[in-house]
Amino acid sequence: MMNGALTIGTLDGANIEIREQVGADNFFLFGLNASQVAETKMNYNPNELVAADEDIGRVMQLLESGHFNRHEPGVFDILTAGLRNRFDQWLTIADLRSYINAQARVSAAYKGLDNWNRMSILNTGSSGPFSSDRTIREYTNEIWNIRGLDR
Repeated sequence: MMNGALTIGTLDGANIEIREQVGADNFFLFGLNASQVAETKMNYNPNELVAADEDIGRVMQLLESGHFNRHEPGVFDILTAGLRNRFDQWLTIADLRSYINAQARVSAAYKGLDNWNRMSILNTGSSGPFSSDRTIREYTNEIWNIRGLDR
């Protein structure tokens, strides 16, 4: 962000604050919101999502076929098993279509160089609250519970 990078992200962690600082028009949002995550976890079936989306099915087929790891058979087996696992705590497959669509928005935005540059400048200009000093002070006080370092 401080270097003008535009964020593609879900609404969790620092991304919530980043989006508030730069504005929704300068942030590429994807993925489930908190209530959708809770609802999805009740009946999550990533294999149904893979079967229902031709692009995601093709990605999984390429990963599982050995296309990318001809000289290291099985290297992606743990990854693909995790993606297909209904207990995947990140619901990766549930967010994948939304990510693909967000990436298409990024590609379209990049073609408008003037707007892309404006967005990049706004990201840099909005990055002040994310300084190391502030972050370390907050972690010191709120996470590590170390007092007396508030200079």
